[in-house]
Amino acid sequence: MLALVPPYSSGGRPGRSTQIARVGAVAVLTAAAACVGAVPGAAASGDAAPAQGYVRLAHLSPDTPAVDVYLYSGKGSLDRKHQRLVLKHVGYGALSPYQRLDGGTYTVAMRPANAAATSPPVLSAVVRVRGGGAYTVAGMGPYKGIKLQVVNDSVDLPAGRAAVRVIAASLKVPTVDVSLGGRKLASGLEFASVAPYEIVPAKAARVRVQGEGGQQAGARVALGAGSVHTVVVLDGKPGLRVLSLVDVAQGSRTPTGGVNAGFGGLAGHGAEAAGEESHGIWAVLVLAVLACAGTGTMVLVRSRRRA
Repeated sequence: MLALVPPYSSGGRPGRSTQIARVGAVAVLTAAAACVGAVPGAAASGDAAPAQGYVRLAHLSPDTPAVDVYLYSGKGSLDRKHQRLVLKHVGYGALSPYQRLDGGTYTVAMRPANAAATSPPVLSAVVRVRGGGAYTVAGMGPYKGIKLQVVNDSVDLPAGRAAVRVIAASLKVPTVDVSLGGRKLASGLEFASVAPYEIVPAKAARVRVQGEGGQQAGARVALGAGSVHTVVVLDGKPGLRVLSLVDVAQGSRTPTGGVNAGFGGLAGHGAEAAGEESHGIWAVLVLAVLACAGTGTMVLVRSRRRA
């Protein structure tokens, strides 16, 4: 939605900086309004409508270079008019925040970083989004055998409990055992595999990962009642690295979890490039983006310097 601000000025035509400030204010207000329907407990309802679901995108192939990831509406629709989201320069270990989508069929495609949007994708997969469902579409496996896996992220939780699962994405240590406190979450979990969610007590505990060669890693996880977590086992420098994600926070039924480490840029279909003047309002816009980032709503802004 484009909002125009009338020039309320007693001195005639407002200056360029005044116009920019007004446009910036409208952008921030528009971003804030976009957040209202996505924040749990907001007046417009924090949960997705029954006909909506959630999808996040991930790069979990250790020896595969950075990629550009595209999300299209429809099955096999790879043209620009069906493009819903582009994630540029997605590196290993990166997961996007969940995107709220209408129920239906979508296509996820991966291309080498900086490849033309019209070039044939290296990989593609179809995900069927059902109302109330959540899904992760991840590039997994070794470079020569990488595949796009569609993982169901939905879990039913008893009252007062939490859920945790494990994704094995370490090529250096291809088989791992994972425990939470004194409880086994996964035993002999192989590279490019996803363990099912385990229902666990809602209390803080330490995740421990151990590989066949004695490699170890760990992380403390705060398990609030009603929260859902994914533990991703990654290649580290050296050894293993544990990435702990909060898929659904305590007291919320709206998926949020992602980590954009490795993203070089985010762009939505039809995003406009701003001029150099937009730099003066950049900090304010970032605050609006951050306010939405955890809710599955992305407000995307790109800037470009004039030649």
